Amino acid sequence: AWGFSAVGYERITATTMAVNRASRRVMEKIGMVHVRTEVVSWPDPIPGSESGELWYEMRRPASMAR
Repeated sequence: AWGFSAVGYERITATTMAVNRASRRVMEKIGMVHVRTEVVSWPDPIPGSESGELWYEMRRPASMAR
């Protein structure tokens, strides 16, 4: 709510690795929605990176219109 009301953001985004189920669940619990998955080839990948990075977002609710 602070990001939308105090700062005036229209959209808030967050990312996490696809294998990080705990972070995905937190984002979903606060109302964020999965909008895309990106798979990038890294020169020195960490385990799980082959599954991609998930992008979530939350948009300003209509009830908080400026």
